[in-house]
Amino acid sequence: MGFFGKVALGSALGGLAADMKENRQYAKDKSERVQDYLYQRGLERRQEVNKTRNALQNSVEYLQSKDMDSRSLNALLMQNPKEVLRLAQAAQEAEQEGRLTKSILNQAVEVASDFDDQGLTASELIKRATPDFVSGADLKKPDEVERNVMQKLFGRKSSQDILYDVYSESLFGDDTTGADVAASISAPTIKGRKKGPNTVSVDIGALAEDTSYDSTYKVNAAKDIKDNYDRFLQEETARIAGELEGEEDQATKDLLLAQQVELTRINNIENTATKYYELMKFNPSIAQNIMVPGYLVVLSDPDYFKDGTADLFTSSDEDE
Repeated sequence: MGFFGKVALGSALGGLAADMKENRQYAKDKSERVQDYLYQRGLERRQEVNKTRNALQNSVEYLQSKDMDSRSLNALLMQNPKEVLRLAQAAQEAEQEGRLTKSILNQAVEVASDFDDQGLTASELIKRATPDFVSGADLKKPDEVERNVMQKLFGRKSSQDILYDVYSESLFGDDTTGADVAASISAPTIKGRKKGPNTVSVDIGALAEDTSYDSTYKVNAAKDIKDNYDRFLQEETARIAGELEGEEDQATKDLLLAQQVELTRINNIENTATKYYELMKFNPSIAQNIMVPGYLVVLSDPDYFKDGTADLFTSSDEDE
């Protein structure tokens, strides 16, 4: 090879090496941005889980202080832990009105005779009811097109390849992967009713002085629920728009844009009852956190909410 041939080859190899370095840096930067996003969302998830866990612990301690049967309480924690929060709130209201007794409290919960709490304590059951993260779906590595050796060496990694790598890695030094964090971003922080035959049933009406609830109560309760969701829709829409502004990472953008599109769709629904139904599906935690006995009655009333709205909070089935 002549002098000029060697110079040309050296220049080409130098250019390829520079491209390879640039592509590695691109993949590294994008991977780090996705990792940072998921790490922050993972921390937020843990904070929300801790809040829910504390609320559940406080509810359990309150019910225990009122001599609720431990077997009934454990059955609720295993079969439908959300009901513990609702039961405690109803019991507190009954206490304030001077109607709460040990007998009335325990009449509100019925447990099947064959129930077995497996020897677990309330604290252990609370932890099981409030998982830090849910399991993300197993990811399939993106199919590689046939590429020659030079393309594999110097070709830029696709977004799918980068996401696969990040989603497969541990973000907190334990078994929690990026896929688990991504799956947990919108997952409830407390489990719903366990699938299968009902082992325990709750009748909040046993704690209520009047289960009929007049029209004034229903109007005010419906307004309270809707006001909470109107505020959420406004604040969440603004939050997403703010995060999208200046965001460069495509993976983060995709997640935010998907949420933005869904909220825009819901906001454009003309039928009011359907709009609030969809909002509650999008974020059930708001209604769950403000739920009192009468509110469930209002959610069940088609004059105020879409038929089936109450089922979002009374018939949700989740695996243990």
